[in-house]
Amino acid sequence: MPQATLPDAAHVDHVEVWIFDLDNTLYPRRCNLFDQIDRRMGEFIAGYMGVGFDEARRLQKDHFRQHGTTLRGLMVETGMDPAAFLDYVHEIDLSGIPADVALDAALARLPGRKLIFTNGTRDHAARVTDRLGIRHHFEDVFDIVDSDYLPKPTMDPYEKMLARHGIDPLTAIMFEDMVRNLAPAAALGMTTVWVSDAPDSPAQAADTDHVHHHTDDLTTWLTALP
Repeated sequence: MPQATLPDAAHVDHVEVWIFDLDNTLYPRRCNLFDQIDRRMGEFIAGYMGVGFDEARRLQKDHFRQHGTTLRGLMVETGMDPAAFLDYVHEIDLSGIPADVALDAALARLPGRKLIFTNGTRDHAARVTDRLGIRHHFEDVFDIVDSDYLPKPTMDPYEKMLARHGIDPLTAIMFEDMVRNLAPAAALGMTTVWVSDAPDSPAQAADTDHVHHHTDDLTTWLTALP
């Protein structure tokens, strides 16, 4: 993992668009929301495939490794309609997310446009950002449906998101908790910030040439902006 860095004016004076991942980026990993989502994926697969939970978990992880997301794997391998899956896995308890006054203030200081780019759904993003008290900062959410169910780090959703919102990638900065999802952003010319206090895996953590900044606390990083 690269050493955490704080920004200076030279790193961000070109930025006109601020693009944020949602889960484990706009709220910290310790909120454990994805643990709930992860378990509900296994439950859904068990019911959909008619298998035990342990086998469902194996299939879930196999689909993730082979296709980038469990959802994409189920669609490719079984022809599943994604709507029921997305609704089920995002029916989670959000009470562990407190309102984040400091993040709200940090986002308010940022000049320019702000977007959310997520492998989740627009509705999930709305519920989470409402809990955080920051929804009003974002002009739009580009979600997995907008991506035609192609997940990050597939390049196509990045290009589609930029085109839909008329963004010059050289004027954009992207924040993500999964280091591999920053590679396409960097290839397109965006500045990248890896928001993580724990690597996704030793292999992914070793491949960080496309990471321009790393922080273990998004609010601290944004607050340090000149």
